[in-house]
Amino acid sequence: MPEADDTHRGAPAEYRTIDLDQPSEARLYDLFLGGKNNFEVERRLYQDVVKLAPETPQLAAANRRWLAHAIGRMVIDGHIGQFLDLGAGLPTLDNTHEIVARADPDGVVVYVDNDLTAVTHGQALLADYQHSFFAEADLTDPAAVLRHPVVTEAIDLSRPVGLLLGMVLQAIPDTEQAARIVAEYLAAVPAGSYLALTHPVNPRDGSRFASFARSIEEKLGEAFPNLRFRTPAEVGGFLTGLQLVPPGLVDLASWPLDGPGVSAAGAGQLLLVALGRKP
Repeated sequence: MPEADDTHRGAPAEYRTIDLDQPSEARLYDLFLGGKNNFEVERRLYQDVVKLAPETPQLAAANRRWLAHAIGRMVIDGHIGQFLDLGAGLPTLDNTHEIVARADPDGVVVYVDNDLTAVTHGQALLADYQHSFFAEADLTDPAAVLRHPVVTEAIDLSRPVGLLLGMVLQAIPDTEQAARIVAEYLAAVPAGSYLALTHPVNPRDGSRFASFARSIEEKLGEAFPNLRFRTPAEVGGFLTGLQLVPPGLVDLASWPLDGPGVSAAGAGQLLLVALGRKP
């Protein structure tokens, strides 16, 4: 495992200029969670989405609570002691390494992202954490992620791993490509590993809810043209071969969680969640 001051913790991001006219998915999600690392371009989009679906900030918060719940289940039920948080985004309230540390003080977390804001903030946050690391890499290239020096030194692929894909696969418009990416990560980890997945849904069945989901998908698509909400069947395809923890693949409102919930109607149905174990 890398030492606390090891340079493999993540070299500084190469010099890049943040485009203040182009919204960042990481900064927008952080804004929905109440964060302050955002610009006017994200704030305008945030207001537009909240007008369509006022409950979306509560949905984002519930998504974080669900991921915390899933991590706890992996540590306690599956004895998972190492995690790859793929497309981790910006540091936020109750970060993955903090959740893991409560259940297992020796648990290892590697965050993976290539968003410039996420990289700079993530590396700064983790500088003083012994068991948490940041790998600047593109999650859509599993081979490159898995051979990144931070990952190879911190994660032992002979032991089960907890894979986190929280609200990231919608940024990959090709469903077959997204499925191949998930399959590559799952193929690289041993039996007993877990995948925690959350993904926005549009049933595309002509229903009133499908129309509601499409309106949000289209609004977000103005800024992120590659964005794709998926049907339950498409999301289920990412979980092929896994043993799903009950209640299986369901909308977030249908998974019992501690704390404030989200409505079983409207925005509460916009997010599908699943926790699966590799047999």
